[in-house]
Amino acid sequence: MPDFFEVVRTRRSIRSYQDRPVGEALLKELIDLAILAPTGMNSQPWAFTVITNRQVMAKLNERVKALLLAPALAESLVNEGLRQVLSNPEFSIFYNAPAVIIITSDPAAPTAMIDCQLAAENLFLAAHAKGLGTCYVGFLMFGREDDEVRELLHLPEGHELMAAAIVGYPGEKPGPPQRRPAPFEWVR
Repeated sequence: MPDFFEVVRTRRSIRSYQDRPVGEALLKELIDLAILAPTGMNSQPWAFTVITNRQVMAKLNERVKALLLAPALAESLVNEGLRQVLSNPEFSIFYNAPAVIIITSDPAAPTAMIDCQLAAENLFLAAHAKGLGTCYVGFLMFGREDDEVRELLHLPEGHELMAAAIVGYPGEKPGPPQRRPAPFEWVR
């Protein structure tokens, strides 16, 4: 197992995947590690859904792309470059990853969004330590209130989509990103 600090330093968002499934036991282990994340008042408000069905992913991809290209969103959100990417029938918001892990919660839980994002980060780090790649699927969040998307995601009753990640064996090994120094100030 790699050193923790090495895992943090070398984790990258992966947008190219091998055509190789991830075993169910490994996906379950990632969730078991994700739920070790801290939560406000130890509420542990999350639920997880794992999607490995390619047909479901294809339907989700098409629906979310259509929502993003609809006039209501496209005018305020989508620039011309992004419009071209989303209009490409070959483009998948899942980058052809073999699995998608959805994290949901009852939105009434006071710290639900933060708790689920913390679980997602645990999942990303655990996946990298296990030799897998991940990428946050922000596009999917734009379908969180769409009935068709909710049905395809099998969202539990009363839950909302809080985070989503694609998971698979990396087809690329990107180098380190350029990081700007973070502004900070000492208060002494």
